[in-house]
Parts: sequence; structure tokens; C-alpha cells
Amino acid sequence: GPTTSAIRAELARLQAAGIRRVLTGALHEAELGPFLESGFHEHERLHLLRHDLIRIPEEVTAVRMRRAWRRDLPAVLDIDARAFDEFWALDRRGLDDAVRATPVARFRVTGGVGRPISGYAVTGRAADRGYLQRLAVDPSHHREGIGRALVADALDWLRRRGARVAMVNTQERNAGALALYRACGFVDEPTGLLVLERELAHA
Repeated sequence: GPTTSAIRAELARLQAAGIRRVLTGALHEAELGPFLESGFHEHERLHLLRHDLIRIPEEVTAVRMRRAWRRDLPAVLDIDARAFDEFWALDRRGLDDAVRATPVARFRVTGGVGRPISGYAVTGRAADRGYLQRLAVDPSHHREGIGRALVADALDWLRRRGARVAMVNTQERNAGALALYRACGFVDEPTGLLVLERELAHA
């Protein structure tokens, strides 16, 4: 991770560019030190969960899925905006970052060709580790098995591609997502993740 001096240099550059508020990505406990020394404080805590990919949920055959296409992006981003609060919602660049975060990725949507999209998932793999990078379901289609179907599809794909473990994180206050992941066989890691923030002063 970055050193305290590197973080402070970057903060100075951002301040000079007129930035007023800085947030980190999700950090492990061991990564916090240099940020805390640089004046950051806690913004939000996340649960970090792990799946051993031994017992994965059964496929939900009633939910149809396919590969996401470029023309699906407006509908996917609309679902994302309605599934998450403003801070966590993705824009086009954020979604691209999620897809490109790992060497190999799978981007799936629910719904057949020509039918409305009700949910999507981005799954990534790096070596033998898998990551459920993003999952969102249209709030008007909750409790229809869509989230479970997307999780089952992601875990099955990771296992077939040679991953030995899958990781996912979610907000501590997102009780619905947490219940879904636990029901699908994820277990909580001993420590979660933190997002930190820092205000930058301006004259």
C-alpha cells in the first residue's frame, strides 16, 4: 500500500486541483495506518464474506440469464441507481472499472433477448480467487429469486474456471444483501473492510 508521505503528497495535489473531499476504496485493517496518519477517518464499515466454492446454491432455472451487451448498459445503470444509495451507485466509468478489476470477468444480466432486465452481476477471477464485484436487482423484483440465481451463476462459473474461494463485501446496513449472501453459503471473515474519508481545507 501507499506510504504516509505518498498519501500526503497526493492530498496536496488534489487540494491544489480544487478537490474538497477524498474517499478511499474499501481497505483491510492492515492497510489503514498510513491513511489514519494522514488525517482520514471512518466513513463506512463493510462486511467481508468468503465462500469456499464447495457447496454452491442450486441453479434457479426459472430465472433466465445471458451475457450483458453494450446496449444493456443504460438499463443496468438504471437498476444500479435504484438498488443502491447515491454514494454507492455506479456510473458508466465505475461499472467499467468493476468489469476490468480482474484479469478475467463475467458480466451477466437476467431476462431473455428482447425482455426487460431485472438484475445483473459482475464476477471476476484473479488466479484462484474469485470476486463477486457487483450485484444489483431491480427493487420492484425483490424476493423473486433473482439475486440468488445471479449468485449461484457466479459461484458456479468461478468454480468451473478454477477458483478455490470467492469473496464479496456489502454495507453493514444492507441487511437484505447480507442475508442473501449468507443464505448462499458465504461466511463472515473475522474482520471487515472500511471506507475512509478526509475533507480538504480551502482558503
